[in-house]
Amino acid sequence: MDARFIGIDLGNTNQTIALADASGNLLRIERRVTEPGGTAPAILEGVLDAVETLLAGQSARDAGVRAVGVGFGGPVDMPTGTVRLSHQVPGWEDVPLKALLEERFAVPARVDNDANVGTLGELRFGAGQGLQDIVYINIGTGIGGGLVFAGRLHRGVSTAAGEIGHTIVLPGGPLCSCGHRGCLEALCSGTAIGRRARDLAEGDPALGARLLTLAGGDPERITAKTAFRAAEEGDPGGRRVLNETVEYLAIAIGNLLNLLNPQAIILGGGVSEAGDLLFVPLRERTRDYCMEPPYAAARILPAQLGYDAGVRGAVALAMEG
Repeated sequence: MDARFIGIDLGNTNQTIALADASGNLLRIERRVTEPGGTAPAILEGVLDAVETLLAGQSARDAGVRAVGVGFGGPVDMPTGTVRLSHQVPGWEDVPLKALLEERFAVPARVDNDANVGTLGELRFGAGQGLQDIVYINIGTGIGGGLVFAGRLHRGVSTAAGEIGHTIVLPGGPLCSCGHRGCLEALCSGTAIGRRARDLAEGDPALGARLLTLAGGDPERITAKTAFRAAEEGDPGGRRVLNETVEYLAIAIGNLLNLLNPQAIILGGGVSEAGDLLFVPLRERTRDYCMEPPYAAARILPAQLGYDAGVRGAVALAMEG
């Protein structure tokens, strides 16, 4: 029987579970949504049930499944496959997820954090195909990242490599969830961009007028998408938010290029969907924070896998073993 792999994108609010072939093509997909107040045991049981649905009554081995890969939205001890915690959902503290999956399905399982898994997905199936040295940055409600050297994911001695969101780009800047100030995540995550746009609308009503109009008059409805839409229209307030975003990202990316000299920086997540509005000025501004040789050698690219990046990466993780 042809080899099959199961990929699980285990987010805090949405879970995607897929059965894939040896080329990484998704053959069947199950999706689950966590109800408000959902707990870790309930989420896990839903995921396990989804895997059983994909197996259609067969055991994993009888279905040809060689391995299971999981990308989890929180810290993971990768060697043991133990979830350390979730910042959003209670009950994930020290859950031996790898062991639970292997006991349930009798095939090898691998568990890693979602940023590393997204990196693997882009490397194997997306914008990083054919490349050996890349940096992946996922910009969503937070900012995560992953590093690939010589075609292999670099996890670091404590499996904490790639925490790009917690590099400092504005000393003394906004407080980050990690406890430090001025982190990239505190300035350029989708959440942070929306906050900066709201602060502008409330602090400078004239400059923020269009932002407020696009949000229906409610400043709490101003998001990163609102700011980028205003910027695309040429609105000065929207342009200010965009330019600040470009500035902070360019500092971080310039530092990465100088330090690591990769072939590509790949940006994924919701913020990257701004397209040329973001990428054109970002490529130009990054040059100002980078030496010419590493800048000339690298491309700054949008990710390609979109909504299924997490589950495709989980499939890649399963194949890695």
